[in-house]
Amino acid sequence: MEWQEWVAGGIVLLAAAVAVGWFWRLLCGRRRGGCASCAATQCPLRGAKRK
Repeated sequence: MEWQEWVAGGIVLLAAAVAVGWFWRLLCGRRRGGCASCAATQCPLRGAKRK
């Protein structure tokens, strides 16, 4: 195998790893309604009103 095939295989593996991580977070619900600073769903900063 030449080096181009190794590079292409690495890119495919990296893209697959990113996709698996994205689907895992989607299924687990980690990104749903979290606070922007701490990612907690029950953060006191979410209710604070800005002046």
